[in-house]
Amino acid sequence: MENIIHTFKGGNLFETTTALFKHLNISTQTFEEQAFLPQDFLKDLYKPEKHKAINEIYLVGIVTDEVFNGKSLAEVDNELSNDYQGLLIIAVDLKDKIANRTELSTLTRLFSRRLKAMPVAVLFRYGNHIALANAERTQYKQTYREGEKIGKVSILKDIDTLKPHRGHLDILETLKTPAKIKTFRDLYANWQEVFNVSTLNKKFYNELFAWFQWTISEEVGVTYPNDTKTNQDDRVQLEEQVIRLITRVLFVWFIKQKHLVPNNLFEEAELSKILKDFQANSLKNGNYYNAILQNLFFATLNKKVTERSFAKEKNGRDVKTLYRYAEMFSISEEKVIELFQSVPFLNGGLFECLDKDQGNDGKRYHLDGFSRNNKRLKGRYIHRAFIPNIVFFDLQKGLFPLLNRYHFTIEENTPNDIQVALDPELLGNVFENLLGAFNPETQESARKQSGSFYTPKEVVNYMVDESLKAYLHNQLPAFSAESIETLFEERELPIEWLSQPTHCQKVVETLEKVKILDPACGSGAFPMGILNRMVYLLEKLDISNKRRLYELKLHIIQNCIYGVDIQTIASQISKLRFFISLIVEQEETNTDAEQNYGVHTLPNLETKFVTANTLISLEKEDNAALFNDERLVTLKEKLFKVRTDHFYAQSAFKKKELRKEDAEICENIKQYLLDIAIKPNEQHIAFWKKSIERLETDRKKYATERWEEVPVQADMFAEAKPIKIDVNLAKRKEVDSKIKELQSLIEKEYHKTESDTLKKELDSLASWNPYDQNASAPFFDPEWMFGISDGFDIVIGNPPYVQLQKSGGKLAKQYEEQRFQTFARTGDIYCLFYEKAYQLLKQRGICNFITSNKWMRASYGEATRKFLLEKTNPIILIDFGGIKVFETATVDVNILLYVKEKSTFNTLACTVKDKELKELSLYVRQHAKPTRFDSAESWVILSNIEQRIKAKIEAIGTPLKDWDINIYRGILTGFNDAFIISKSKKDEILANCRTPEERKKTDEIIRPILRGCDIKRYSYEFNDKYLICTFPSLKIDIEQYPAVKGFLEGFKAKLKQTGEILSKSEINNIIGYAKNHNIEVKEKDLLTSRKKTKNKWFETQDSINYWEDFSKQKIIYPDISEKLNFQIIEEEIYFNNTIYFITSETEDLDYLLKFLNSNLIDWYYKTLSVQLGEKAVRMFTIYVLNIPIPNDRNRDNIYDSYQLTEEEKTFIENLYCS
Repeated sequence: MENIIHTFKGGNLFETTTALFKHLNISTQTFEEQAFLPQDFLKDLYKPEKHKAINEIYLVGIVTDEVFNGKSLAEVDNELSNDYQGLLIIAVDLKDKIANRTELSTLTRLFSRRLKAMPVAVLFRYGNHIALANAERTQYKQTYREGEKIGKVSILKDIDTLKPHRGHLDILETLKTPAKIKTFRDLYANWQEVFNVSTLNKKFYNELFAWFQWTISEEVGVTYPNDTKTNQDDRVQLEEQVIRLITRVLFVWFIKQKHLVPNNLFEEAELSKILKDFQANSLKNGNYYNAILQNLFFATLNKKVTERSFAKEKNGRDVKTLYRYAEMFSISEEKVIELFQSVPFLNGGLFECLDKDQGNDGKRYHLDGFSRNNKRLKGRYIHRAFIPNIVFFDLQKGLFPLLNRYHFTIEENTPNDIQVALDPELLGNVFENLLGAFNPETQESARKQSGSFYTPKEVVNYMVDESLKAYLHNQLPAFSAESIETLFEERELPIEWLSQPTHCQKVVETLEKVKILDPACGSGAFPMGILNRMVYLLEKLDISNKRRLYELKLHIIQNCIYGVDIQTIASQISKLRFFISLIVEQEETNTDAEQNYGVHTLPNLETKFVTANTLISLEKEDNAALFNDERLVTLKEKLFKVRTDHFYAQSAFKKKELRKEDAEICENIKQYLLDIAIKPNEQHIAFWKKSIERLETDRKKYATERWEEVPVQADMFAEAKPIKIDVNLAKRKEVDSKIKELQSLIEKEYHKTESDTLKKELDSLASWNPYDQNASAPFFDPEWMFGISDGFDIVIGNPPYVQLQKSGGKLAKQYEEQRFQTFARTGDIYCLFYEKAYQLLKQRGICNFITSNKWMRASYGEATRKFLLEKTNPIILIDFGGIKVFETATVDVNILLYVKEKSTFNTLACTVKDKELKELSLYVRQHAKPTRFDSAESWVILSNIEQRIKAKIEAIGTPLKDWDINIYRGILTGFNDAFIISKSKKDEILANCRTPEERKKTDEIIRPILRGCDIKRYSYEFNDKYLICTFPSLKIDIEQYPAVKGFLEGFKAKLKQTGEILSKSEINNIIGYAKNHNIEVKEKDLLTSRKKTKNKWFETQDSINYWEDFSKQKIIYPDISEKLNFQIIEEEIYFNNTIYFITSETEDLDYLLKFLNSNLIDWYYKTLSVQLGEKAVRMFTIYVLNIPIPNDRNRDNIYDSYQLTEEEKTFIENLYCS
């Protein structure tokens, strides 16, 4: 492959392209070699002043299922049609020596249009590079347009013909056509898969994860000092430290693509010349990380070029932006500075050293360990980080050989233009997957615990588009929905917009003032999606092409986009992705160090992405007047002026000054508020005194007694007599009461005391330090943190999914105090985010979340459904059902977009059944139907025919809860390993009985049991399992059952119903006892005894008052089922807690069974219940009791019983025909 790539340098383009495809095993019918000029081939589509300059075009060949025999271009034109299935191979020689992704994808689309949307593969040659591009076809979204449009263009770009990158060669080799591919469709699908960036990302991540696990292992021995007073925490939070290292290295790797960092800093041969005793594969020597990477991070990228120098002061404070480790170099300090001199100053805070001389707790923290102090304690550095060289250079496991196997691009891919390389979105994937790869306490996946899942780009793009469209509809009601839609749909500005520049300007002004928040931003998927889409729209609307992309992005970042996350590393990675997006726009560079080589310095984003708990608000008193005080307004303006200045600040000295000023203003605000809070408000007092004067004047009108006779109602036996009263008395009392109330207010104002609530609030506000990258605020306040007091226009994101009752209900206790209307103890944290978004939005603001879909049907979601009905207007609801959206999660999700306004009860809703998410907008447009959600009952998305069927079932049938039945759950023992035993263990216990009487009694309480796994379709398999029935309701005296007691006593520490933590010896004793009895137990199930109850140690956890019902006729069913699976059992048999059963003294269970096992009721039940994945459902009693069964027993046919039409019957049967 490499030799073929070399031939493109100066070789005949037609011949070299033909040779390449032959090497890829792609059979083509080649055309005659003929060079076309662009205007001859592309005709009117090609605009020389607009498109990349082309020398020549060659039709190389065509891949089809039919045979083409050397046809001319004219003949191909005649025979190709819109639906023609083939792949045309074109070679294009460009005039320029460089070409960007947009230019190449634009030309690829031109060729596709020219060939009537036939898929094309285009090979471009420009200078010493080639690129291979292919385009897909997709249908238009609008119903009024016919045919297909050119879809996503994927490009393998910048293949160096002189020295091809290994990553490029690997991908080209993967394009080789396997022998199994026989048709064009197969070939096209194979190419799409090879050009799929997610495939590349997965491969890279798997390798990176292996490196990560190896690096944090004890074998490698990485240490960070943390608290310098002890070496006991040198490997604490090591995962986060190594992730921070990865993100910094990856950032450097990305900017290397812009030639901003020299390659020799990563090459062993060069490093051997400049470092003393450099051993690339050493586990003991870590001089590379200290001398090269730390100096690059903290003293080069974070320091102006002209101010770089070595730290010299002895016994003084370590300045964190100066070089150190001169003793590790074999070259002079001057040469070291020269080594790094070509690297520009980037700023931005990413490479700020996180070592602290004093933390909030008074301790000295060295989180980065960038120190000249080389003292050791028990072999470990006290102040310095240690990472052995082998971590970076080992050929099999090392980080740099891994990175060198892949090609990186600095430009983030868009929905329509994809470069087949690792782009900065990769950082999001790395974060979401690595951040909690291990929880240090439980060694479980911390991502699962934190509930964060990386949102696929296709979903992000759809949600961003719909949010911005809804925002523009709200802000620009005079603009039609169709005209706004074309802005998002067309690559070029539509003609109707070009002719109306004032309309363009209105949209620009509207977009540039939008305020958008992601309240759980993770690694920045949604903020980056917003930035890219807004740049795309604003650039398109800039008819006169006046604005540079760098300034455009900077404006959007500073004024429009905000992010919050509870994890510090998440906020840092969000910032990092924004930094890369700005570096992309770096244009010309120069050699002037004073001008930073012409490279833009990055802004400081500490006050754009903050680390805080979004769901916790400060406990505010009603102090509106207090917070709008004139002096306070001035102080706040001064504070946000400082933060704006800090956004642009470059030098460490300037940033330090501004941060100090920020802290001083915050303290002044706090003190001023406290002062005015206890200082009498003379304005209020004057007002109240004036009011008293008016009241006293009014009182004079009623000062004189005025007696009048008034009639009194007589009783039955007395004569009615008038009485006299003072009619002014009531007025005097009313006025006196008001005067007294005002006097009390004046008295209180003169003797005000400090409010504990206000002080607590102000302490929290003042203590928040936006510049501390290691701190997470325990609250979120948008006004204090972002200067936004009137709310956001859009709140968008993917909130975490964590059950509130997890971890002993810790989250439930924390958030219950916030008095969320959507709160339910058994609920999930994402429900609270729906309400928090409402609080954060302006009136008519837009919330757009992707969350678990369980709130739509689960009982805990009732509060959320009620809130959404009463407070919001749900506009779009997309239920993904069992479609797997998140690569690493089995959770079923939905997208909900609502507007903060009164509901119109007209939600565009659909259920996604297509596993491909490429054209989500098109899918929704084709399948979504207006749906009315007007109650807090389960929200189910149904088509018109489904709505009719469901309505008939509910109208005709009677819910099971109104039948004379009982539903019970099987037995919860609390520890099945002890209570559910094998046949041999039962026989052994019976054999240990001392008398026939004991044996008989013991046999009576050891009964056969079925488990959920024993239930088959309409039958069961008894697997010789038995239950020790020591139910609390039986009040068994265990002393009467010595053989049973003897067996259970070996598990006694676990069986105690106290919830106590078991000791290690107790755990080991149980494991040993179980092993001797051939019972397998897991250590994780033995950490605590059974939950605390009043039951005795040998009794089951549940009381089982219904134990007699196990001997009756019953309908049983498993708790999880793909298709409803009910069956009748006559004999006495018990069940564990994964089986439910129905009994009745009066009802005909056979009659009920007929309906319960029908396709119709199976379909109906799935509209009620919570689904597990694509097929399975949970058989919760709350849903089973709502199944409607008809009482009319005169109809044999189930469909007729519900009066379904033929069309409706056919619809249901077609669902089950497979």
